[in-house]
Amino acid sequence: MTEIKEAKQYQWKKGDDFGKVVEFKDFEDSFTVFTDGSRIFTNVLNEFLEEIVDGVIPYPGAEAVGINNPSKQSTKPSPQPIVNVVSEVSPMQSLVEKLSKKNHEEVDVKFNINIPKKQIVSMLIENSDDEDNDIINTVIDSAINQIEINKLQEFLKTEITNFINNYYE
Repeated sequence: MTEIKEAKQYQWKKGDDFGKVVEFKDFEDSFTVFTDGSRIFTNVLNEFLEEIVDGVIPYPGAEAVGINNPSKQSTKPSPQPIVNVVSEVSPMQSLVEKLSKKNHEEVDVKFNINIPKKQIVSMLIENSDDEDNDIINTVIDSAINQIEINKLQEFLKTEITNFINNYYE
């Protein structure tokens, strides 16, 4: 009996290719190469990509990011997940979800971001040839790029847990 080794698939968890699913092809020097022709330094692979285990995509829905952006479209079809996994929902969870549909509660969540001081941005606006909006948008993009999805999910879980505990007390 011959053992079939499945090709490893990864999903980009940050960078310009966020959400894109790629399949391992080979190693070349210090690079890991994928079947779509993309590659990454092997020593930073774990920082930018998450392995797809048992066909479960780590960031479901993220693979659709950039579909309307022609610069991110590829002529090759995107790899399909190895297995469709249906998550089991307990009867209690199903009931809670059904009963929650008509009750919306506002959760006030605050978190810190790193941005330049007001004086620095004012100086950039006054001394730059760029439009004010372009500078502000650059600051916004920088702040957004600092967000790591796993840390954000952990933070939101803590905030929502605190909210729910206080809400039902």
